[in-house]
Amino acid sequence: MIARFDHRPMLTALLALTTTVLVVVVITLSTLLITAPPAVSPPSISGGGNPAAHAQSGGGVGSGADADLIEQHAQVVAHHAQVVAAAELRAEQHTQMVAAQR
Repeated sequence: MIARFDHRPMLTALLALTTTVLVVVVITLSTLLITAPPAVSPPSISGGGNPAAHAQSGGGVGSGADADLIEQHAQVVAHHAQVVAAAELRAEQHTQMVAAQR
């Protein structure tokens, strides 16, 4: 009955084939997503571990945890200062090079 109204059978066949391929792809990707193992979280700046474990372990003030955090912060600040100093040096060298070319 439908074939009687179908004026372009090739287009209908192509649409059916495309729909079938799309359904197969969606089912396959869904299956892979559901059965895939959970993603591994990237390590933190502190070098990995579980930061929540320390928070639950009762590490309070004076437990040494604060000293570790302060040391890590100092390292990050020192590294940032080195990066800024290197960038300023490169900018100064560039300015001198441009001035020398004029």
